Amino acid sequence: MNTSIRRLQGVLLCLVTGLILGDAKPAGAVPAFSRKYQTSCQTCHTIFPKLNPFGQAFRLNGYHMPKETEEQIKQKPVSLGAEAYERMWPEMVWPSDLPGNVPFALNTKMANIYSSSLDDTGHQVVHNDFQFPQEANLFAAGTLGKNFGFFGEFTWEERPDGGSDTEIEHARIDVISPFGPEHLVNFRIGKLAPNLYDGFQEMWLMTDNGVDTLFTYNPIGFHGGTGLSEEDAGVSLPQGARAIEMYGVAAHRLFYTIGVASPIGPGGPNGTFGSNSQKDFYARVDYKIGGMGLDGDTTGVQLPPENWREKSLRIGVLGYTGNGKDVNFDVADDEGNPFKMQDRRYNRYGVFASWYFGDLNVFGVALHGTDKLALLDNETLEQINETRRSYDAWFAQADYVIRPPFQVSVRYENLRVADPTVPSIRTLNANFSVLIRANIKAMLEYHRDLRQSQNYTLATVLRFAL
Repeated sequence: MNTSIRRLQGVLLCLVTGLILGDAKPAGAVPAFSRKYQTSCQTCHTIFPKLNPFGQAFRLNGYHMPKETEEQIKQKPVSLGAEAYERMWPEMVWPSDLPGNVPFALNTKMANIYSSSLDDTGHQVVHNDFQFPQEANLFAAGTLGKNFGFFGEFTWEERPDGGSDTEIEHARIDVISPFGPEHLVNFRIGKLAPNLYDGFQEMWLMTDNGVDTLFTYNPIGFHGGTGLSEEDAGVSLPQGARAIEMYGVAAHRLFYTIGVASPIGPGGPNGTFGSNSQKDFYARVDYKIGGMGLDGDTTGVQLPPENWREKSLRIGVLGYTGNGKDVNFDVADDEGNPFKMQDRRYNRYGVFASWYFGDLNVFGVALHGTDKLALLDNETLEQINETRRSYDAWFAQADYVIRPPFQVSVRYENLRVADPTVPSIRTLNANFSVLIRANIKAMLEYHRDLRQSQNYTLATVLRFAL
């Protein structure tokens, strides 16, 4: 290694003691698959956790390589029964297998927080805080025979008071091609990130920040939603869901998903996970033109040797609907008088597009939301009135590979909130990422509220996966 590279690595490591946004974010890289196939993270990731086209196909194939052969699997699975038992079922139990080694992976994030904001009196408040570590994610992922897969994520976060929070962010089982043509019909059951967000949910983004204007907008308010919220509030779209989902790829290029999920809301009444007895429904349909097929098919396509490069366009439509009846939120009028509010019907409609052109990937979503809000008396819960509110959110992001270890990203977000008295939310997010090693990444990220110059964060993150 030459002297200039050593100096550059030293500078990057020093940046880790710099500035960062401090919100904990889900991680998405799972080195368990690198061990299984004895291959680099770059086989599936442009820069972890963002997937390249091959990695997208690997995920949609239920963690199987496209056209996978036994020779590609370097860690041989543990057989649970002879293959002949398949023909003897139900006289014998259908055979399966287990991963050859314990399929765990650890993803850790170190952070130093420097942020500027304005308090209620208009004074600037600056924070500069080490968070070493900020978050640790324990993953479990793999396959159970030919037709089953699994994915789990357990997250630990440390609080400023010295305590800690833990959460099972993902715990699901996948049923892969149980019948019909290969890749056409698959199922996922559990706590999961819906395929509704394939390509733009934060666990698949190269940036540290997710798209808050899509996922943390709170539509609840006396005059309609006014801004973003992550705790005990209604949301535009749930980042994760307890759901049953069907998805698949037809003719190599048509992707679809439909699902049923627990409703949007704080949850937990009467000892149940659901906020009420209703269920939400969602669906999405995409089509990809050019490049590698969504199932990894390359028939008739000339792809460059660099696996992050291709020329393609993927476009789609998506929708989410649900009923928040009997889920009460606290609101107040302009004089501070308390009321309850229910979101009796929420509908979300959107379009998605992703364009690859060599080293450049530009993608985005435009979303329109409507909410039927019922205002209730705070004591008797009798309905006072019912109003319909709407909002619009959209973002556009451009990721560029300068060289495989050096990549940049810029994202613009815009949110027109439902309350007509509140101005639109506009934010800019810029990221420079460096792969120090295939599984060690440093990020410098700037996030700014374009309405107020003193609301910003400058972020430096060190993440490693093993």
